[in-house]
Amino acid sequence: MSNILTYLFQASLCLAILYCSYYLFFRRLTFHKINRVVLLLLIPCSLGIPLLNQIEFTVTPETITIPLFKELLPIDQPATEVVLPKKPHSEEKNYLTNLLSSIYILGFFIAIFRLSLSVIQLYRIKKKSTIFSKDGYRFVTTDTPHIFSSFGWIFIPNKKTNEIASAVIEHEKAHIKLWHTADLILTEIYVVIFWFNPFSYFFRKSIRSVHEFQADSFVLNTQIKKSYYLELLINTLQTKQTKKLHSYFNHSLIKKRIDMITKTHSNQKSIFRYILLLPIFIILLTAFIKPKFDDKNIVDDIIEEEIKVEIPPSIFPIENGSKDNITAVYGKTHKHPLLKKKVIHKGIDIRAKIGTSVLATEDGTVSVAKDKGNWGNLIVITHANGYETWYAHLDSFGVTENQKVSKGQVIGKSGNTGLSTGPHLHYEVRLNGKNMDPMDYLK
Repeated sequence: MSNILTYLFQASLCLAILYCSYYLFFRRLTFHKINRVVLLLLIPCSLGIPLLNQIEFTVTPETITIPLFKELLPIDQPATEVVLPKKPHSEEKNYLTNLLSSIYILGFFIAIFRLSLSVIQLYRIKKKSTIFSKDGYRFVTTDTPHIFSSFGWIFIPNKKTNEIASAVIEHEKAHIKLWHTADLILTEIYVVIFWFNPFSYFFRKSIRSVHEFQADSFVLNTQIKKSYYLELLINTLQTKQTKKLHSYFNHSLIKKRIDMITKTHSNQKSIFRYILLLPIFIILLTAFIKPKFDDKNIVDDIIEEEIKVEIPPSIFPIENGSKDNITAVYGKTHKHPLLKKKVIHKGIDIRAKIGTSVLATEDGTVSVAKDKGNWGNLIVITHANGYETWYAHLDSFGVTENQKVSKGQVIGKSGNTGLSTGPHLHYEVRLNGKNMDPMDYLK
C-alpha cells in the first residue's frame, strides 16, 4: 500500500506543477479549444509521469580512488571496532502507512458516495419528467429551477418552457455538441481518486470555466448580438453554483464569462506561449527517470579490492593436506624423468591420491579450466593485485572459466594427467607474471 500512496502523492505533485503552469500562463488566453485540450492532457500526464521511475538510464560512474587501509591506520595503531547502528524498527513506519491508507480509503469512499448521489439525483429528475425531441436534441421538462444540460439532454424548468431565451437554449446545445459531459465525467473520476489534492478541485473549476467560455463563443458565432447575450448573463449573476455532472447556463462564474466575452481576442502570436509547457514537461520527465550506474557496488568493490592488497593466496591447496605432503619444492633444478633434461621447478608438487579435493587458495576468477597439454587438466585463478595461482595435472574440474570462486572452495580433483609420473598436484603462485615461491604464502 505504501507504493500506491507514494504514487498518488507523486501524481498529485505533477498535477499541481502542471496546473500552476496553466493558471499562470494560459488561463487568460482566448484560445478556449486549446486550453480545453491542455487541461484534459494534464490528467494522463500527471498519471503517467510518475510511472517513469521504472525507466532507468545508464550512467558511467567516475573512478573513485580510496587510499589503502595501511595509509589510514598505522600498523602499530590498533584498529577500533566499529559497531554499526541498528536500523530503527519498522513498526512506526507501518503504523503511519496504515493510518494514511485508512484515511485515504475513507475519503475515497466518501467521494464516491457524493458522486453517486449526484448521478442518482439526475436520474430521479429525469424519471419524473417529460421528454421530447426537437431539432435533433432531446429536451426534458422537469421540476428544476434552472435550465441545464447533461448526458445529451437539455433539462428545462416545466414552468418556464416558453420563457427561456433562444440564446440560452443555444448555449446548452453547445455543451452537448462539444461533449462537455464527457470531460466532466473524466474530471469527477479523477477527483474521486485524488480527493486529497486541492489542485484537483482547482482543475475541475478551470475545466468548467473553459466549457462555459467555449459555449459562449459558440452562441456568439450565431446571429445573436453580443449586447443582448451579455444582458442575459447579467440577469443571472445571483444564481446558484453548478452541480457535478450538469452544465448550467446559470453559472457562478458569470463575471468571468462576461470578462472573457468583452475581452479582446488574444493575438495569434500568443499561441507560441504554449511552448512553455515543453521545458516544464521535460523537467518532470527527468525528475522521475532513475539513473542506473554500471556498477551499483563500485565503492564496495573498491574497498574490497583494497582489503585484498595484503591478502595473497595463503591456504594449503589440498584438502586436509599439509607441508609434509610436499614432494618437490620451488626453485630446485633437477632432471625431468620424462623430458630427460634439466629443468627449474617453478612451483611445488604435493602428493595426493586421485580424486582428492583441490581448493582455491584465495578469492578470484577462473581464467583457465581445460586440458593444456603437458600441464594436463589445468586451472588458473586470477586474484586481486596481480596474483595468479596454477593447479595442474587434475583429474577433473569443479569450476568453469570466468566463474568467480571463494577462498577454500573446491575447484577440482587431483589426478595424474599431462606430463606426470604419478598422482599429485603441481601448484604455482605468480605475481604480475613472475613465479614466486608458494612456500612463502602457505600458512
